[in-house]
Amino acid sequence: MKNSTPYKYINLLFRFAIGIVAVWFIYSKLNSDFNENISHINFSEVNWNLIVFTVFLLFINWGIEAAKWRFAIQKIHIITIIKAIRLTFTSITIGLLTPNRIGEIPARAALLKSNSFKPIILKTTASSFSQVVITFLLGGLGLMLTQDYFKLSIDKTLLNTLIIMGLIILFLVYFNMKRVSPLFQRIKILRNEKLINALLAINFNELFILLIFSVLRYVVFFLQYWLVLKAFGIELSGVNELFLIPVCFLIASSIPTILISEIGVRGSVALFVFGVVSDLDIQIIMASVLLWIINVALPALIGLYDLKELKILKGK
Repeated sequence: MKNSTPYKYINLLFRFAIGIVAVWFIYSKLNSDFNENISHINFSEVNWNLIVFTVFLLFINWGIEAAKWRFAIQKIHIITIIKAIRLTFTSITIGLLTPNRIGEIPARAALLKSNSFKPIILKTTASSFSQVVITFLLGGLGLMLTQDYFKLSIDKTLLNTLIIMGLIILFLVYFNMKRVSPLFQRIKILRNEKLINALLAINFNELFILLIFSVLRYVVFFLQYWLVLKAFGIELSGVNELFLIPVCFLIASSIPTILISEIGVRGSVALFVFGVVSDLDIQIIMASVLLWIINVALPALIGLYDLKELKILKGK
């Protein structure tokens, strides 16, 4: 425990470094052509109807997430869907202050002011992990279909084998924690007691339903990304190019970030991924940043309203 503080600072510096590298990547791609490129953007040609529809979809996106969380905790704490949505928005507000927005998980439990704080955190963790499973499943599939777009030094057969093995392990962890938990307990790098306990506390049917919720939510933010790209004139033709979106989600979600670096990371990942099929660099970055504003910044602003709920916690 004495050494935990240095590690926190090292992780913080690491995330700052990632942010700096991400911004540098964007700068190196645009460099002296920035003014020229941005001057070519005719905002009157941007399809604002698609962007308005994308904003509407943010409520569907987070509404599904709220419904999934409500389902996950229903045996411990029953809440209305409206309250679940409100607290989900507020947890985004709080989560922005933490690395990779991991603070959203305990924030939801804290906002509920329930005596079952720890069990709710465990259920919420399992609910969030179901989204990770779907992100890696579709991202892995996307990488298998789009790897020819990227100049990868690894052999294609080896890469596909590693992806399939990784996905099998991921699903074994998710659906068979009782069987594989002893193995994970022995491997330090894979040991995560909160996640293990969370998955042990939920039966197969519940885990499957959580995955269904996660798939539905994934479809929504996939559609959002496609709409925003299309609004800025970035066309993805064919199934393979559409699967670049899951690849972008996969890479972005795998990189540790903090608020100050998240926008730069998302922009640089989008530029790296979609740059293989489009030379509209500025538009790619703007689409990525706009999607972050719609799906994260706007809900966080809405969530400010219920921050007052945290004041009650101190007396309990």
